[in-house]
Amino acid sequence: ATHLFLLTTAPEEIAEGIGQWLQPLKRWRWPIAEVILTLTLALRFLPLVMEEVQNLARAVRTRDVRWGSLSFRGGMQTLLALVERFFENLLLRAEQTAMAMQARGLTGPDHPLRWHRLQLRRLDRGLLALLPLFWLLRTLSP
Repeated sequence: ATHLFLLTTAPEEIAEGIGQWLQPLKRWRWPIAEVILTLTLALRFLPLVMEEVQNLARAVRTRDVRWGSLSFRGGMQTLLALVERFFENLLLRAEQTAMAMQARGLTGPDHPLRWHRLQLRRLDRGLLALLPLFWLLRTLSP
């Protein structure tokens, strides 16, 4: 049920809902904005962690590492190299996420970003109606 919930609900909506529940804690000066930001980042980062684990597992299978034939020391060195690579990749992804957040104008919990729902306006609908005509002309022209 948890996996299905995380697949079907946007992390921002989950964080916003939990943020609503946590609003009474503002009376005691709890950092609600920081909690919501951390939760949103964690929910966004979980699939990246799982992808890195899958990539490392594929790399080990591709290289056909025979754990049984390795000595204890050789096995530990190989395992530590994999763990080091895992954390190196995760930290690289975390840095890329931080740079993307800064590029989008997030300055911290004191000035949180507001999420806006997508709304189709009259101009949007008109352009969407013209899109098939555009593709028809595009495919017919040389």
